[in-house]
Amino acid sequence: MAAFRLRRLKSDKPRKRLVMGVHPLPTMVTLGNLLCGFASIILSMRVGHPPDGYSAVSMLYYAGLLIFIAMIFDVLDGRVARWTKTTSKFGMEMDSLCDVVSFGVAPAVLVKAAIDHPTTMRLFGDFPILDRYIWLMMAVYVSCAALRLARYNVESESGHKDFFFGIPSPAAAGCVASLVIMLCPILDKLDKNPDLNTTIMGAKTWMDALRSYEIGRDVLWGLPFVMFCLGILMVSRVHYIHLGDKLLRGKKPLMHLMVIGMGLVLIIMQHEIMLAVAFNGYMVLGLFNELRFQLIPSHRPPDWDVPAAPIEGKPPSNAALPQVPATPSGMTPALPPLDVAKQEPTPGH
Repeated sequence: MAAFRLRRLKSDKPRKRLVMGVHPLPTMVTLGNLLCGFASIILSMRVGHPPDGYSAVSMLYYAGLLIFIAMIFDVLDGRVARWTKTTSKFGMEMDSLCDVVSFGVAPAVLVKAAIDHPTTMRLFGDFPILDRYIWLMMAVYVSCAALRLARYNVESESGHKDFFFGIPSPAAAGCVASLVIMLCPILDKLDKNPDLNTTIMGAKTWMDALRSYEIGRDVLWGLPFVMFCLGILMVSRVHYIHLGDKLLRGKKPLMHLMVIGMGLVLIIMQHEIMLAVAFNGYMVLGLFNELRFQLIPSHRPPDWDVPAAPIEGKPPSNAALPQVPATPSGMTPALPPLDVAKQEPTPGH
């Protein structure tokens, strides 16, 4: 009886919770981002053997659209977490892991599928870049996307409120996916009529000129280099504005709302062209602003030069070290007094 009571007393002690709880609503939205990226990868892999009733070009088109749908989920998960007051460290880490798939791996697989499309052989014969170099450029893009997201988590509390350091990974993925979507009408026309060679000079309208096979050939040839440059921009310290906050936060004049509405109408009506113009224009705008800030210091915004967050366990580069007073030769230098009250416990103890 005494042994039973002893076991009961031991069982009454509070146990450490091994599995943490999660907030279901924002987590489900974040998982929607992940599943869109996963579906985009699957559709890109089906370009060589599309299902019945679908063409290879449609696989590329839907795979690119799924990356943009993943961006919508990526925007919504943070908003939902703030609206429901369920923001957490778990949600931030979960969001970054999903972004690596949707905005790192999925765009690279999409571009590789576009280069391996059968119509590409009609445009080039043999693709002018060796396959090993294409893989290298895409590996740089994927690696830099992972590094960019890890750095963002570290610097999220110390970064600039109006700027990103380096192009955001969703914007980089949008640059790539929009170019592939722009290629889809060109590849579709060449699939249906292999002898059709519409040139820029022979086009009747500017839309036909943008959909000429010359544009398609140049865009396909440049896609690996674009991905390589986007990877470098993601891990750079180039300042890119918070476009969503700039356009939507706070009170704006009526003309501002009309301009945004007209832009959305253009994107809906001519999304194959306007998505590429919008996302790649954002990339170029960041480079232009960085050049302007570097050359004209008076144009720099307040707190422009925010220092990078220190690496865990390493003091920041500008941290002041304690000064040790000079002592006569042969004597032990006196150390500064140690403030025990201000010491923090060592992590892990």
